[in-house]
Amino acid sequence: MTTTSMPKAKTERLIVREIDGETLVYDRSRDTASCLNEFAARVWRECDGETSVAEIAAALGEDERAVWLALHQLTKAQLLTEAIAFPPDMSAAKSRREIGARLGLGAAAAVASIVAPMPAQAASCGTLNQRCTGEGQGTCCAGFICTGPTPFLTFCRPGA
Repeated sequence: MTTTSMPKAKTERLIVREIDGETLVYDRSRDTASCLNEFAARVWRECDGETSVAEIAAALGEDERAVWLALHQLTKAQLLTEAIAFPPDMSAAKSRREIGARLGLGAAAAVASIVAPMPAQAASCGTLNQRCTGEGQGTCCAGFICTGPTPFLTFCRPGA
C-alpha cells in the first residue's frame, strides 16, 4: 500500500448516515460499519486528496495533532483511499492510546468499527422464545440465555 501526505476519503461503495451527532459509514465492499464521532467525521469530510493535514486543521480551527489522531483512526478503519504518511513520532505507535499519548491528546477523535455479520450468520442465533440448545447463552443471540424447565425443553429468554 502506498502512502500519501494528502489524505483522501474513501467514497466508493459506502453508505453514510448521520445519527444522533455521529456519522455511521457502512462499507459494502468489506461488510464493515464504522461510527465516527463529530470531530472524526469533520476530518474525514475534509480529506479530498488535495488538502494537507495542516490545511485541514486550519479549516477546522483545530490542533493539527488532533487531526493526526483522527487520520490514524480513519486509516485503521480503512476509510481513506491510501494510508497516510504519519510523522516519525507517530509511525511506530499502533493504538489510539499510544498515538494520543505521543501527541499529548486524550480521546479527541473516535472511530469505532465492527464487521457486520452475513445475513445467514445474523439469523443463526435464537431470539425471544425460540427453541435453543446449550447452557447459558447457548444458541441464543446476545442479550438472551438458553433456559427452560428441562434440558430438553429450553427457550431463549432475556439474560440477566
